Amino acid sequence: MDRRQFLKWGSFLTVSVAAAGCGGGSDSSDSGSQRQLAAGQGFGLGVASGDPRPDSIILWTRVDGGDGAASLSVTVQLSDKADFSNLLVNQALSADPGWDYTVRHKVTGLASATTYYYRFLTGKTVSATGRTKTAPAAGTPLSQLKFAYITCQDWSVNHWGAFDEIVQLDLDFVMHVGDYIYETVGAGFQTGNNETRHPPLTLPNGTKRADGAIYATTLADYRYLYKSYRADPRIQAVHANFPVISIWDDHEFSDDCWQDRQVYYPGDDSAPQTPRRRSANQAWFEYTPADVQLDLANPSFQNIQIYRSFAFGNLATLVMTDQRLYRSDHIIPETAVPDTGLANLGSRYFVPKAALAQAEAAKMASTGGNLLNVSILGTAQRAWWQQQMQGAATTWKLWGNEVSLLRMGVDGTMAVASLLEQGLSAALAQNFGLNLSAAQQQQLTGALYQDLLAADTSGATPVLSYANTQPLLAGFSGGAISAGVFAASVKPVLNGNLPPSMLLNQYILNADQWDGYNAERKALMAFLKGNGIGNVVGITGDIHAFFAGQVYDDFDAASPTPVMVDLVTAGISSNSFFSYFKNVVDTVPAFAKAAPLIYQTVNGQTVNTFTGTLQTFNPWLKYADTDAQGYAVVTLTPGKLSCAFHKMAKLANGVAPSPATASVKTVEVLAGTPAVNVL
Repeated sequence: MDRRQFLKWGSFLTVSVAAAGCGGGSDSSDSGSQRQLAAGQGFGLGVASGDPRPDSIILWTRVDGGDGAASLSVTVQLSDKADFSNLLVNQALSADPGWDYTVRHKVTGLASATTYYYRFLTGKTVSATGRTKTAPAAGTPLSQLKFAYITCQDWSVNHWGAFDEIVQLDLDFVMHVGDYIYETVGAGFQTGNNETRHPPLTLPNGTKRADGAIYATTLADYRYLYKSYRADPRIQAVHANFPVISIWDDHEFSDDCWQDRQVYYPGDDSAPQTPRRRSANQAWFEYTPADVQLDLANPSFQNIQIYRSFAFGNLATLVMTDQRLYRSDHIIPETAVPDTGLANLGSRYFVPKAALAQAEAAKMASTGGNLLNVSILGTAQRAWWQQQMQGAATTWKLWGNEVSLLRMGVDGTMAVASLLEQGLSAALAQNFGLNLSAAQQQQLTGALYQDLLAADTSGATPVLSYANTQPLLAGFSGGAISAGVFAASVKPVLNGNLPPSMLLNQYILNADQWDGYNAERKALMAFLKGNGIGNVVGITGDIHAFFAGQVYDDFDAASPTPVMVDLVTAGISSNSFFSYFKNVVDTVPAFAKAAPLIYQTVNGQTVNTFTGTLQTFNPWLKYADTDAQGYAVVTLTPGKLSCAFHKMAKLANGVAPSPATASVKTVEVLAGTPAVNVL
């Protein structure tokens, strides 16, 4: 290998071209200087590969034993034989302190759809052997592609038993759709059961919040988190066995972030956190085997581009987008809503739908009707996404999409009417011996809904006349429940169960995902629909729940049309979507009477009603499990996409269960139809 075959890029990505007959010794042009470097002490974080293309792969490791000042010697070897009897790469490198002794090496000139083996050497120490695989060549007919996708692997809660299962699968690659690390330690959502093999983390620097949580602030903090997470041998095994295609979400920098802004408190995002964002960028770059470059000479926080695409024969195009670095501020600022004790309620979570739409329209009007201030992708990335989708010459177009595209809303007025009906029907049976039929219960819900719509909501609690409910009950009871009886015996029951007026509204549950950027979602769906681009499937994480559903051109239209499908996996370990909303109704008085929409207590056990509530108000959610941890496995053929959601069993006495999977639910998407079939 001569100098034309070996390059070193400024952002510490070295490159070599595979060539047969490299032999057993180093043939690096840098071998002279290499002999001047001290050897390291090993490879405690294992090895990894990523970004498989038909002719290249990225290889990664970290060399132990550095003193923070001098570089260490390391050699990378790659072979098409498991015993390394035929070396294709035997390249001497250096592990430098400026990059925390991590090594990212790109090998080009490889054969497509081929398994390779790689390892690293420093002194007399040899790393574990990694196995990787290149992508099939563009246009190659494929009968099948199989991959797992994962997200949200919080070190501090639940367990990582999923990785023991994933490593046993026969996969072409693994996708990670974000939240590889969590930037906080000791946050409220990180309390609860945790496996004993994950000791508490202590950031070297960190910044303490008022609630006691400490968040990563410096490059040393973020590096510490990656090193801690990668020290677990189970995640090392996944990296060693499969190439991983990764994108970040928010926690690689800051929860619910946008650009270089953090949003822990109302008004927290008024000042940029550029040094912190740049530190997060650099640590992700150092510890992720991705074929991207970081420009430290660029003083901006946008000094890295991680959105990129991949093709797998004639079967699939994979488009990975970055939904944090270019996104606009959340449509409703945290400072614009009442303080409930939870800074994100009313702005990012449980947001009034009409207020959100009005705020979005006002922002668009301020820039001449464009998407400049209401975008997740940003102008340049959105144009790139359109080019990738329109130019894809494959059957399937997969979108590596961090936050869900599915509408998740609740009609608070109808939900309250349903709750009032349930309580009233039980009271009528007990106090009047009046047992309503299912049809009568439905009529009663409708009457209560109309009365709630007509209520005076100017005060903290709504005032109802019950002009529809009282006559209906009089008819059901043959006149026994007269106006006087209703006023004396029924109205007090109803009034006692009325929630605050604020709940009588239509709500978007999560405005940090695409529901909060509805105009851009509609624009993207219009592009797909207008250009006849089909077989588009979102591969999504973030929300700590399993969902499978249809994405419509306009969820608010009278007759919306499905355009694509979104498949959302639960987090590997992070606390569930259900647990967040249970905490809201348990701790925020204004939402206390909405608790039955989230859970009920039956014989001392908590019963999740949140999943049913979501599916009632969002019929496009064909499958949902809001209280889950797990991962997803996709099997792709020319005729269909099959996705198996693996739900994890609970932690037992601090030990991950074996087997880790408690149940599997499979959904299918047939080619040519944006629909979900639940098996």
